[in-house]
Amino acid sequence: MKYILLTSFGFFIGGIEDSNPIIYDFIPFKDKSSFLEAEISKFINANKSKLFESLKDKEEEVVSDNSKLVNNLRTLGFNSVRFAVSGELKSLRGKVNEFLKTKFEKESISKISTMIRDNAMDYTRSLLKEKVEARDIYMAQAINSIDDINAILNLIYARLSEWYGIHFPELQELVRDNDQYIQLISKTNAAIRSELTENSISHLSDKRREHILNAALQSLGSEISPYDMKPIGDFANFGVEILKVKESLESYIDESMKEVAPNIQKLVGSLLGARLIALAGSLENLAKVSSGTIQVLGAEKALFRHLRSGEDPPKHGVLFQSPYIHSAKKHIRGKIARALAGKLSIAARVDYFSGEFIGDTLLNDLEERIKDITDTYPEPSARQLEQKLKKRKPRVKQPWQKGKRSKPRSERRKRREEKQRGQNK
Repeated sequence: MKYILLTSFGFFIGGIEDSNPIIYDFIPFKDKSSFLEAEISKFINANKSKLFESLKDKEEEVVSDNSKLVNNLRTLGFNSVRFAVSGELKSLRGKVNEFLKTKFEKESISKISTMIRDNAMDYTRSLLKEKVEARDIYMAQAINSIDDINAILNLIYARLSEWYGIHFPELQELVRDNDQYIQLISKTNAAIRSELTENSISHLSDKRREHILNAALQSLGSEISPYDMKPIGDFANFGVEILKVKESLESYIDESMKEVAPNIQKLVGSLLGARLIALAGSLENLAKVSSGTIQVLGAEKALFRHLRSGEDPPKHGVLFQSPYIHSAKKHIRGKIARALAGKLSIAARVDYFSGEFIGDTLLNDLEERIKDITDTYPEPSARQLEQKLKKRKPRVKQPWQKGKRSKPRSERRKRREEKQRGQNK
């Protein structure tokens, strides 16, 4: 077994002999930019011959603490390469200073120490810079921007349906999707209903076209002039431009998730995966939290309400958007959410710490677990049915409750009539 350690100076290749760590070879970085995460692949390709000299046997197990190096060695034909477990390279790292002192024996000890310190500071500075420039932070901003765009589109649809609805109110019932409604009015250039033809709405299905044209002939809306219709068309075109921005952001998130968090993307898709990263703050935070926390991300209000008043805890947060959960029966959604959160916790840690793709394995395990849950719990348990009936049971109004009447109306009416009769006598 051989170890490859990444430091601010370069790659140190070593191993264990007689239970003692030893460094065999050293491949130095040519300049300070080489130890940047984006430049390591180029450095590896430029020093392939040196690596082949140090690692002669491709079947020998090689352990490294850098995911880029692990992936590149696998592409070069080294089949037994793996990512180092926590603390595995600690003993080898302790030999770096001693090796450098023997390597630069002409230099004074103080000069070598200064050189080690300067390189370490530059390396740390570059890592901090890369951390600020992390792609997951940009994705979090992109998914939050999509939320803002959705809010804007809802306002545009509300205004547009009310504005165009004065002339053609029936269209709102025939096209219920907000985005489709905006796109339809834009494509027809906000045409007057009498000018709607099959060609102008040819992108719709035959049945939908027939319903719209029939509704246009029998519409109860008011008449409108082309002059008054023009601003409606401009407003719809503005909505379509925003839809294009939304589509470009979704495409950007999809491509970014393939690089940043491919395992999470495989389990829940690009948008939901990016939303989980945004709610956690970063991919690092998502990798460090427990699966229980991932399960209730997005349901903080319900969680704190449970802690404060003792109400039922939330079964899931934004994970409800996953088809595995929202398409499942209600009584097993919590179990499926727990299973999905567990797999997401593993996926986030692999994505952040190693970058290895194990999404297919995680997805197969998750689907098997969901099948087991579905087969084991085909119907709600007696306890779940009891809780369901308890929730449906109407609350009994107590006399001492503020604003509640203690007696029926008929009884109060009788007492009031008896009192009036006594006064008349």
